[in-house]
Amino acid sequence: MKKRGLILLGIVVLLGTWFFVVGYEFLEKENELFQKKVKIAKDEQQKCQARNSKYRNFDQFRTSIRLPYTSDLSLDRWMRQFNTLHAGMSESEVAIVMGAPDYARCDVSEKGDKFVGSTWAYEIAVPTDLANASQNSALQVLFGPDGKLADKSAVNMQPQPSPTPALAAATPTPVSAVTPEASPTPSVAVPSPTATPSATATPSATPSATATPSPSPQ
Repeated sequence: MKKRGLILLGIVVLLGTWFFVVGYEFLEKENELFQKKVKIAKDEQQKCQARNSKYRNFDQFRTSIRLPYTSDLSLDRWMRQFNTLHAGMSESEVAIVMGAPDYARCDVSEKGDKFVGSTWAYEIAVPTDLANASQNSALQVLFGPDGKLADKSAVNMQPQPSPTPALAAATPTPVSAVTPEASPTPSVAVPSPTATPSATATPSATPSATATPSPSPQ
């Protein structure tokens, strides 16, 4: 029994050692492959940066402006140009339509093992802080690793509504004059005049005097 236990223990140790060696080699190969991807991504990023070296980077643009910053072109003009962009356009074609970006950057993935492309940014209005994207108006054009336009976005580019004119300045709508209804004059009951007799009553005829008897003949 003791000999069998030692044999089993030896087998377990050998298997553990084999798994360790295999796992280590696997991790080494994975790390080697990852480092190779990182190197390729950095090379692609450097090529992108060399291609965009004629444009400013974020820090250069940030230190060159005075806040609040506003572009010389109107929002409508920017949006008309921006709306003509479409997927597949090259960097040179975008530059013809939009002009040079305010700054450009070349990006790799979060792990750094993949080059994802470049971004051109056009800052239209910066009230207080360039890093505060929630307040700024901006346009972004995203290029894929092949240098072709892959996506675009507009932030806070809606035209502001015109101010409502003051109530005092508004021309009042003429109101037709309405003649107020005359207050009804209370009717006063005028007493009917006492009926006047139309004719004075004619006194009854005076009775004729009683005839004096004639003297009888003698």
